[in-house]
Amino acid sequence: MNTSNKNIESQIFLFWSVPSISKIKDYKMKSDLLREANAHLKSVRVVTRKNETVKFKKIELKDGTFYGLKKIKGEVKKMLLNINLIKAVILL
Repeated sequence: MNTSNKNIESQIFLFWSVPSISKIKDYKMKSDLLREANAHLKSVRVVTRKNETVKFKKIELKDGTFYGLKKIKGEVKKMLLNINLIKAVILL
């Protein structure tokens, strides 16, 4: 009886840990691409979870937070990038 409880607990732990590991890998991949764009001053295209595409002239990293710089009506606007809401990052 006691061994079956341990088996169930390990299955539950495995069930919850696998999705979180994949989310960590996804987060790291996106942040690495944004860091590369920041380091090489590359333009990027960001696809959000809502399938909206936004093109940024430059990515800026300030205090551990990513910002996308976009030119709107002749002015450069700084937009906060939430990595959790990003579906894909494409370096241009």
